[in-house]
Amino acid sequence: MTPDSGVAAPGRVVVTDGEFKHTLGIVRALAARGHEVHVVAQSSRAPSVHSKAVRAWHAAPAPLGLGYDARLIEIARSLAPASVLAVGNGSVAAADRLRERWPTDVRCALPPAVAFAIANDKARTGELARATGVRTPRERIVADEAQARTALGEFGVPLVLKSAREEGRKVVRYVRKEAELTEAFHNVRTRSSAGVLAQEFIDGDGWGFSALYWHGRRVRHFMHRRVREWPPSGGASACAESVPEFPELERAGTRLLDALHWHGVAMVEFKGARGASLALMEINAKFWGSHDAALAAGVNFPADLVALLEGRELAPQAPYADVRISWPFGGDLWHGLFRPAELGTVLRDALSPTVAHTWRADDLGPTWRELLQWARSAPGAWREFTSTRR
Repeated sequence: MTPDSGVAAPGRVVVTDGEFKHTLGIVRALAARGHEVHVVAQSSRAPSVHSKAVRAWHAAPAPLGLGYDARLIEIARSLAPASVLAVGNGSVAAADRLRERWPTDVRCALPPAVAFAIANDKARTGELARATGVRTPRERIVADEAQARTALGEFGVPLVLKSAREEGRKVVRYVRKEAELTEAFHNVRTRSSAGVLAQEFIDGDGWGFSALYWHGRRVRHFMHRRVREWPPSGGASACAESVPEFPELERAGTRLLDALHWHGVAMVEFKGARGASLALMEINAKFWGSHDAALAAGVNFPADLVALLEGRELAPQAPYADVRISWPFGGDLWHGLFRPAELGTVLRDALSPTVAHTWRADDLGPTWRELLQWARSAPGAWREFTSTRR
């Protein structure tokens, strides 16, 4: 069979989490490859459901809510034969729970159950990293405030307190002085679905190694650096640059996903200075928030994943482009507003024709919804900034 060929035309795809900023890029990439795209969302407020790339959208509860699993499998069964791309952490967890219940004509790529469990548990991820020679910050699970105080004395300030599991959103607080520890610990424990992980703070840039694996074999990869984040103290990418060459990052990310015999997509996050040893932060066992950077650089993870699910072969990966991308309504404007010294650069990137963005002149429906979503996020943005700044 020739690369990316087959007797059948590109098929139907169900994409979850129409609310997320990177879901829009996923549905556009799939439609451009000729797929019939359906989106699952909680309401018509979700930007992606208004894209011309989407054939239809289907209402479902929140991924962590009651009835989501049953609704997701109901939608998939009604559209079968189809491929399912679970985007957010909650919907990927649902796909994992449903892995033995998918109809035979519904395709969904998931890593082995044990690998998925390790990737979503930060402590177990750290153990795997150290066993494979990948550096990690000093860290430990803290069951109560007293243990957190002991970690503060050992690791120093700022101390990082975060959820022990990958939540799909940043559950993290920074303790800059001992007087802040009580509030920070209880904030993380309240918002976390698991325990609290105390971690040594690592200075430097944020780096991402992203990959598509097929039954333990890497078939696509992409690397990027976070230029700006939201919240500025450490969060999701608000502006990013592709990194065509970074051997240490590529080796470390590949080593971890090889050890897990990965299947599907993932992004491994590191922090540190280029030229120094990078430290593992976490594994995102799903499509990651800065995924648009890969699309802008020419790496089409969603369409290539669906091609494999449909039984097609992929050509060897070509070199990807050196690009910069900004998400003004995905955190970059908030970053600039709360870091006034950087506002000029944020605005230049937002308006520059040489910087990639997600708005399209021929598909403006999602952009208006993103603008409304951004405006509604103002109270939460202020709370996030004041609680995470360091």
